[in-house]
Amino acid sequence: MTPIPYDPAVHYAQFESWLKVRDDSMPPETLPQTGFIIPGKAVGFLYRTDSCIAMIENLVAAPGLSKEERSEALDLVVKAIMAEAKKLGFTLLMGYTQLDAVVKRAERLGFTHADSGYHIVAVRLA
Repeated sequence: MTPIPYDPAVHYAQFESWLKVRDDSMPPETLPQTGFIIPGKAVGFLYRTDSCIAMIENLVAAPGLSKEERSEALDLVVKAIMAEAKKLGFTLLMGYTQLDAVVKRAERLGFTHADSGYHIVAVRLA
């Protein structure tokens, strides 16, 4: 299994179908240009900023995978995103989650858990 660059024209329908199983959605215009997918397995995205910080977000695995297959696919996607962020010159890759399993994966892959107690807020500008 090797992650490949995410191409919205090719991969968005699959990503959207995985989200629908979770009763979730993400319009294509909200996704960054940089992402990686293992077709049929998992996807994730790199949100770039104009600082040294990048964000990893929207990690999603295909429904119906075994725990082992899901974990392996997500690990590979995260590693691809980490490598791309480093290649692009970012020195800090951040993410957020409400899931303990994601925190455990992140720690296993070298992330530090910063339990700051903050909440995520957003405002629609258009």
